[in-house]
Amino acid sequence: MVRRIVALVVLLLALGIGVLGRQILVPSQATLSGNVVIAEWFYTKGDQGTLIPREFQTWPDEVAVMSADDYDIRIEAHPGDVLVLSPGQYKADLFVFTPNLRITTDPKSTSAASIWGTVEIDADGVVLDHLAVVGPRKGYSSGHGIEVNRVFVRTITIENCHVEGKEWTGIHIIGPTGDMREMRVENCELIHNGLDGMDAQQVARLVITGCTITDNGWNYDHGVGVRIGYGVTTVEMTGNVIERNRYANVSQRE
Repeated sequence: MVRRIVALVVLLLALGIGVLGRQILVPSQATLSGNVVIAEWFYTKGDQGTLIPREFQTWPDEVAVMSADDYDIRIEAHPGDVLVLSPGQYKADLFVFTPNLRITTDPKSTSAASIWGTVEIDADGVVLDHLAVVGPRKGYSSGHGIEVNRVFVRTITIENCHVEGKEWTGIHIIGPTGDMREMRVENCELIHNGLDGMDAQQVARLVITGCTITDNGWNYDHGVGVRIGYGVTTVEMTGNVIERNRYANVSQRE
């Protein structure tokens, strides 16, 4: 049995697959400012060895693309890696294209790293943990806090996060097509956002646990705490405080 495990580890390493992901430390190993793309690779080799920048499909629709060269910062990360942020404020919009990536604040810190901008998730299996996404629209930011692109995402976990003061929605589903299997929002604070605390559509299983979702809708009279839209099959909500949202605390389309 031991020999089989060792053989498997050797095989994974030979294939270039890390048994354990690496940590990418911000700011010591990477920086966050301006438009930041996080992906596994950015360039391909063309004729005569020339490098051709990869194009990334971004919101608002599937045909909108940004070249790798269009971003201010490029961070190479692979499935299983952990992007660890030191506490402090980062004026940045993040576009995440690496699947199965965890982004979190340094666990030694009691205060969450604060991102003044938008975090757009364009990859499956991403986990956001102990982050703050706060403040008004920055530059060309969408005005939402965390955007989940259902074109690419099948599962996502957002835990121990604080989203406050966004012009639009704290956690927002984007993308014209795609169905998500599971979306988990756990122990989060979605407070005082201009439209909704969060919304969901085309999600087979929506889990909201231990969250505080209050005082949303200051910018729009139809703003709600949790907006449950088309294609949400199963909803599990336990241990939440959802109150004082402008139009309704929970709005569910029948």
